[in-house]
Amino acid sequence: MTISDNNDEGSCAINGLPDELLLYIFKCLPLETLLACENVCKRWTKLAQDSTVWKRIVLIYSGKPGQSEISEKNLDIITSHSEYIYCLKIQYVYNYSVIKSVIDQCKNLISLELVMCRVGKEFEDDILKWPKLRKISLKNSILLLNNLDLLIQFDKFKELNYLALSDFGLNSNNCFTLLQCNHLSHIFIEKIRDLDVDFIKILILSRQSILEILHIYGGSSVNDSILQLLSQCPQLKDLAIIRCESLSDGGLLSLTSLKRIEHLQIWNNNNFSELAFLKTLSSSALLPLESLSLSRIQNVTPAIVDLISEHYKNLKFLALYQCPNIINTDYERQLKSKFRNIDVVLF
Repeated sequence: MTISDNNDEGSCAINGLPDELLLYIFKCLPLETLLACENVCKRWTKLAQDSTVWKRIVLIYSGKPGQSEISEKNLDIITSHSEYIYCLKIQYVYNYSVIKSVIDQCKNLISLELVMCRVGKEFEDDILKWPKLRKISLKNSILLLNNLDLLIQFDKFKELNYLALSDFGLNSNNCFTLLQCNHLSHIFIEKIRDLDVDFIKILILSRQSILEILHIYGGSSVNDSILQLLSQCPQLKDLAIIRCESLSDGGLLSLTSLKRIEHLQIWNNNNFSELAFLKTLSSSALLPLESLSLSRIQNVTPAIVDLISEHYKNLKFLALYQCPNIINTDYERQLKSKFRNIDVVLF
């Protein structure tokens, strides 16, 4: 048998696979290989351009120095395969007209991320071109005109399940449109200030059965009753409250009712007592935590950290940033021996 016979046999063998298995293989391929598969035969062209294959691919266009060659290559792909681009990430682009020229090519977006970008006011109208968006992220981006705010009408995105905002995009003029997003389960609004506490209550109640992640600024928008509502969210696995000044021991103790929590961040509080912390962190519900941040908490003491080191065996990350009873003390020097397998953040 000749080499060419072997190749023909191999080709026939893989072409003998049903479409479902070939699609599974194509989903595992890097983008460059997938594009090459388009040129093999008509069947492969059709399968390589299947929407289920392309929905797993995130095309990245970056304005960051040193990434121009990759970005230009990806821009060529966006142009040539515009109808197959479902997930697009643009980063470090400071000219909104450039951002608009890229996103306008993609007619079928279900995920749009603008990271470290400068966003124009017109974005609130431009984004309405993609009513099937499931993910919207403006994380760490800034608005070009500081005296304005984006008034995104979130009720236009009936399939939205992931929302991440910078310090703009949600306020009293449009926040209630968010309540119409019935699939919203991942919410990152940790830089949005001055939301009304009643709105937060309604938002949590409307998402209570499906909420998985909530990162929120807090402040006057989060009180003990909010934590009690969150403790009744059966799917909640990641909770971050950046400003906790309005919370007391009652709110802290309600965390013991969480069922599936894996990541917990509670920052900035002078009210929690050592006893309430010890009771809360002794709860079996919190022992599976993989990451925990208690940064800038006045009454985090060595006894609390000892409890964590002894019982939290799944913990991969612990932040004790600017906890006054820990930093710059003799106890701080003991921490490396207590937590050999995780990062302890103290600075």
